[in-house]
Amino acid sequence: MIKADKKKLVKNLVDELGSINNYYFADFTGINAGDVTRLRRELRSNKARMKVVKNRLLAQAFTELKVEIPKKDMLRGSTAIIYSLDDILVPARKIAEFAEDDVPVKFKGAFVEGRFYAAEEVIKLSKIPSKEVLLGQLVGLFESVKSALVGVLQAKLQEFTLVLDSLRTKKEEQ
Repeated sequence: MIKADKKKLVKNLVDELGSINNYYFADFTGINAGDVTRLRRELRSNKARMKVVKNRLLAQAFTELKVEIPKKDMLRGSTAIIYSLDDILVPARKIAEFAEDDVPVKFKGAFVEGRFYAAEEVIKLSKIPSKEVLLGQLVGLFESVKSALVGVLQAKLQEFTLVLDSLRTKKEEQ
């Protein structure tokens, strides 16, 4: 690749990654072309992207973006950068899903919202439920509280009815 092409590629990376605050780094050594295509398709359908760029060019783009990567060994070997345009946890979830399906892809680390995460921490991030699931859980929580409140109020109403009935019975006896 000639120097002008490399500069253009770095400029495109800077433009593309400049507005994004989440970068996931994955090692895709040993993954076949079909799995890469399937992963890219899954990511695209969830408004996320995956790029495979030479580590040196990626490091240069991050230098221009003033993003410091504390682990320099992260940009060694086969590196894919995955980022989301919408939900910042989608890349973590998708890579974790593919790793569970015996596709040889591994996290190297991530840079999310100004903080660097090691591979072990990214695995924890991947287990955070999606926004839709969390909203569903919140609705379920409100429903359970509502049901519990109705149950308590009904019990108190029944107690009150029993007290009134007992008072009526006493009055009738007198």
